[in-house]
Order: sequence, then structure tokens, then C-alpha cells
Amino acid sequence: MAETIMLIRGLTMLVMASLSLVGNVSVIVATLSSPFLHTPSHVLVAFLCFFHLLSAALSMIPIGISCLTERWIGGDSDGFFCEMFGVTVILLTIIPFNLLVVISIDKFTAVKYPLQYNRIVTKKTVFGMIVSCIVLPLLGLVPIQKILIDSSRMYTMFYPPYGSCQLVIASADCVLCYVLYGIFFAFQVLPLLAIIVFYSLIFVEVKKQVKNARAQSLDKKNMLDCHKATVTIFLLVLTYVLTWLPEWTLDFLAFLGVGRENTVLYNLQIASRWIFFLSPVADPFIYALRHNKVQ
Repeated sequence: MAETIMLIRGLTMLVMASLSLVGNVSVIVATLSSPFLHTPSHVLVAFLCFFHLLSAALSMIPIGISCLTERWIGGDSDGFFCEMFGVTVILLTIIPFNLLVVISIDKFTAVKYPLQYNRIVTKKTVFGMIVSCIVLPLLGLVPIQKILIDSSRMYTMFYPPYGSCQLVIASADCVLCYVLYGIFFAFQVLPLLAIIVFYSLIFVEVKKQVKNARAQSLDKKNMLDCHKATVTIFLLVLTYVLTWLPEWTLDFLAFLGVGRENTVLYNLQIASRWIFFLSPVADPFIYALRHNKVQ
């Protein structure tokens, strides 16, 4: 029975990875090959797809193969590749979330300041925001994990139900480990709060514009195009949040020691990992279905 479950998990993850690779590569190729898609908004979405692509290649495929073989494909569970896998999974969770914050800011600027948008959002601005989304988590996460592992306060192990390597706190006395992990969990909430704030502001602005358009008979076509693009980005954000939130919640409960002996929570925590990887699969197809030029 256990072997059958692992087989189903492995095959499911590999199918999801294949769909993610096809969808995200298609969006990236469409963006690169079409001059009319060389705008800041489309470039940001293309970078989001690029990191979804990395997630499929570096996280989903190794997990799928490891579930099928029931052993870590990177060699020793305490080796370099096991350590790097833990960093990679976390980075490929945080960076797309940060990019979604930047995309939300971009949409807010487009809705709030349509006439000044091209002056405010330049290629240099977009490049700077993308670099900050990548560099800040990289500088913060990698050194901390390295220090904790080198000091033997944490170690890595292959966890078969997940099909991946996991970071494990070596001792309950490691106060620093719990403090740093608490900060890590808290900082994942900040992008979510930022997204909620910007989309609340966008909603207020859109209502105001619709009211003015009705009163003054303004150019509704351009306004509707902008609103449609905003709704598309909102759907991408919503997909990511809905797939990320179950895993974050259950991981946080596990971190606090809640439900360690509860079989239901244990199985839900494993299932939440597979639910999280639905976002890299769904996002490119949502984007393409909502955008005629990408199609």
C-alpha cells in the first residue's frame, strides 16, 4: 500500500512538472519573441514564469523521481546537494512571492497614474526591483542556513513522504534556530500583507474610475483593457496565495509542535506540499487564457 501511494505521488508530481515546464516555457518564448510584449508588466510576469520554471526543474522533478525510487536522487542525505535542495525550495517560494508584490505595485501604478506610468516604471526600475527580489532572500537565507548547519545546530535528512531533503533542528535547546525560523515564517507573511494593501488600493481606484467614466463618457476601451490586465494579475496572485497558505499554515503548526501525533494533520501537511506546486502549473495557463496576445 505504501509503495502504491509513493508511486502515485511521484507520477502526479512528474505530470505537474511537465505541465509547468510546457506552460512557463511557452509564456517566456512568447514574451521574448513578440515586441509588443516587451513592456514592464509582461517582463515581470515572464520572470515570474522563469522562477516557476526553475521550481519545476529543480524542485518538482527531483521530488517526483525520489518518490518513485524512495531514495534521494542527490546522493547522501547529509551531503551538499541535500543542503542546497532545502535552500532552493525556500528561495523558489520566497522569490516568486516577492515578484508578485512588485507586479501588484506595477498594476497599482498603471491604474492610479496611467498618464505618468511610462515615466515612473522604466526598464531600469523594473530591473532593479527584480534584482532586489532575488538578492535579498539569497543574502539573508543562505548564510544563516550555512551557519546553523556548520555549528551542528541543524542537519539535513531525506524525508520519504515528501520525496525531498528537509532541514531538521538538531536540539530543542537551540533557541537561535527557533528564533530564526520564527522570523522566516513571519517574513513570508509580509509579502501577503503588501499584496492585500495594494489590491485594496487598486479596488478603490477602479471603482472611482468606473464612476467617473459613466459620468464623463471617457474612453472606456482603454480603461477596460487596463482593468482586465489587473484582474489577470489578481488571479495569478490569488492562485499563489491559495496554494501557498495551506503549506505555510501546516508547516507553522508543525514548527510550534502542534499535532505532532495527529495523523490527519500529518497527512494534510504532506498533501499541502503537492497543493503548493499547483501554482507553477496553473499560472502560465491562466495568463495565456486571459491575454489574447500571449495566445
